[in-house]
Amino acid sequence: MPSKYRRSLDITTESLDVFRQHTSLAVLPALSLLAVGSAFAVLTAVAFQFGIVDSLFTNDLYKYGALFCAFAISSSVATFFNAAVVHCASRVFDGEQTSVRDGLTAAWRVRRQIALWAVVAATLGTVLYILDEKFGAIGSVARLVFDLAWALLTYFIVPVIVLDHETGIRRQLRRSGSLFTDTWGESVSATLGVSLIFLIAALPGLVLLAVGYFVLHGAIAAGALVVGGLIVVAAIVGSQTVTAIVRTALYRYATTGERVGPFEAREPASVFPEK
Repeated sequence: MPSKYRRSLDITTESLDVFRQHTSLAVLPALSLLAVGSAFAVLTAVAFQFGIVDSLFTNDLYKYGALFCAFAISSSVATFFNAAVVHCASRVFDGEQTSVRDGLTAAWRVRRQIALWAVVAATLGTVLYILDEKFGAIGSVARLVFDLAWALLTYFIVPVIVLDHETGIRRQLRRSGSLFTDTWGESVSATLGVSLIFLIAALPGLVLLAVGYFVLHGAIAAGALVVGGLIVVAAIVGSQTVTAIVRTALYRYATTGERVGPFEAREPASVFPEK
């Protein structure tokens, strides 16, 4: 196995060790999924109640408005609960006691910044969707490029919001982009490693979902779908939690030079070697 993949696996394993010592943090991403699902269920019920379901597919104003709402809800909720995880992970790295309530309180303190960030992200997401839909291949390429650039630019946006207490979207983006470029821009292999590990963990669930839907029938099919769904949800929750732990550790090193959590016993060059 090439060394860079070996390093990625090592960092992922050590991040999982941190997670196993503080499994209560997984409650926060689970609440995030529950909140987003509940919000979408309410919006769907409202759409049926007012008879605008067909308009969501045929009327651009309704469609793009619904997309904006969906992006805003998912972005605000995900950022809020990720901010809670990042705060808790930072306290853990400082050797302090923390709790789900503590994380939620910290996220609530920056709720206005999170709401503003969600509006910006939703606006950009909607615009990119329109470009993709209206301009064919050119729009698709533009969306792909902007999506990638945005992901890199906002790599540290949640730690910047909750730990830096930086205000103003422009300053937050500049701070996040600077941290990524100056310190970790050469590689995000640890984050990719987390994604790979939890993708593998989700595979049994995906198989059960496929078998339950296409092959099985009756109660057995329902059981397979439920178990498969739970496995996939657990993998998503675990991935989000461990990713937040890794990203918080990266942020702490980027801003203070501290090697905490999964990087505590490692030299920086052994994690992300310089070119």
